[in-house]
Amino acid sequence: MVGHILWLAGISIAIASTDVPTWVLVVAAVSFVVGVAAAVLGWRQWNRKTPKAEAWAVFLWALPLTPVLLSLVVLGVTYL
Repeated sequence: MVGHILWLAGISIAIASTDVPTWVLVVAAVSFVVGVAAAVLGWRQWNRKTPKAEAWAVFLWALPLTPVLLSLVVLGVTYL
């Protein structure tokens, strides 16, 4: 949850700034889309209620962590 809050704060700062490179915003947007897609797919797997499907659901829910962390790193390198 903290990672998501920091990601939202970082993207807000990026949008408010006028000299942010476009690729930083693109990477952040792509990571958000991947996160949403993985969460939806994970939810569908979770509803199947089989052990294999639940394992896939946990994997898919953990999958967005990497794109969000990547966005934080990219935004951090850009601003710090």
